[in-house]
Amino acid sequence: MIVSWIKENIWEFSGIICSLLGVYFSIQQHLAAWIWNILASLLFGILFYQHGLYSDMELQGFFIAMGIYGFYQWRKEEKNWKAEKSTRLSLILGITCSLAYGLIAGYLHTRLTHLVSFAYVDATLTGLSIFGTWLAIHKKIENWILWIIVDIAYVIMYLQKALWGTSLLYVLFIFLAIKGLHHWKQNLRS
Repeated sequence: MIVSWIKENIWEFSGIICSLLGVYFSIQQHLAAWIWNILASLLFGILFYQHGLYSDMELQGFFIAMGIYGFYQWRKEEKNWKAEKSTRLSLILGITCSLAYGLIAGYLHTRLTHLVSFAYVDATLTGLSIFGTWLAIHKKIENWILWIIVDIAYVIMYLQKALWGTSLLYVLFIFLAIKGLHHWKQNLRS
């Protein structure tokens, strides 16, 4: 049963494996995180296109670009790695821009594409994911809190699309984000 699911869902399965490795190495504050995240984004971009989740597909292109930037950013600072806290203003601005992105992209997807699924929810989660990635690149500890919230919403959306493996992946992401938050808090204190 599992082997047949893997064969029928090779893009999803491969993306899941790469994503898990990406989050694992992010928690460890290791540069390899960005390489695995780039591969996962490529695979999930294909999957989301196939399922009409266009904001998620577009997000994968952004993740690839940010993966390259994150790799560069972490590479130059890997020796003196230290988690930091965000300012209240940067968090408010990031969330406001994420919500605005959700409204604009959701509207455009409903008007310009056909067979779009969950246009506004998908676009808002994309906006929040962009902000979460920015926080992670800049080693802001709040990225993990945002990922916990976003991943819960993604689980619900992917269940509605019958993307069972991806839903399970995002359940795992929730637990990994909790672990990442704990690990980075220890780094922040030291």
